[in-house]
Amino acid sequence: MSKEELFEKLNDCYDYGDKQGIVVNIEKYQKNVSEEEASRDLAEYIFLKFTTNKADAMAGLMRMMIKDNPNLALLKFPENYFYRLAVIKGSMDLYDCYIEEAIIPFLKDKDEDAVNDCYMELTCVAEKLNDHFFPNYVPCIKGMDFNGAFATYEKDTEISLIRSEDYEIINDVVEKYNTIIGRRDIIKDLYERN
Repeated sequence: MSKEELFEKLNDCYDYGDKQGIVVNIEKYQKNVSEEEASRDLAEYIFLKFTTNKADAMAGLMRMMIKDNPNLALLKFPENYFYRLAVIKGSMDLYDCYIEEAIIPFLKDKDEDAVNDCYMELTCVAEKLNDHFFPNYVPCIKGMDFNGAFATYEKDTEISLIRSEDYEIINDVVEKYNTIIGRRDIIKDLYERN
């Protein structure tokens, strides 16, 4: 099964709420690729599907992937694909899932120094990613990048009419804002764990 076929099958299972189908397809895929490829590709699937309003569902999907093969969440630690996904998307849902499903079990029998080292490594990765992406955000100015509402709905003045293109731009700005806030919260949580 190719990555594209996997993504198609996962989309079908996701659309129909077929959790068992998701697990079966993840297992099939892992038989044909290395663990690193599986970790990368499964994280990529969530990356492509993720939006803030789907964060809880995507965290559930990540949880299923990690439970199926916990090693996927520890490969290339601390630069793991699932962890990087959580930080890049600034999703506390994905981050909490990663910590609960991968890091806490990994640290179960470790001493305090090992625990602190682990969280410090995760903090360094999060800060590095934040520093890398933060300068790429650009201002979005009403009148130049998008227009506001151009009319109100005649039957309900509380409803504004806006062009689809402008709505998409505003939606993108909101996603980026949530990403920035999420990264801030992830880094704050990591410092509290140290």
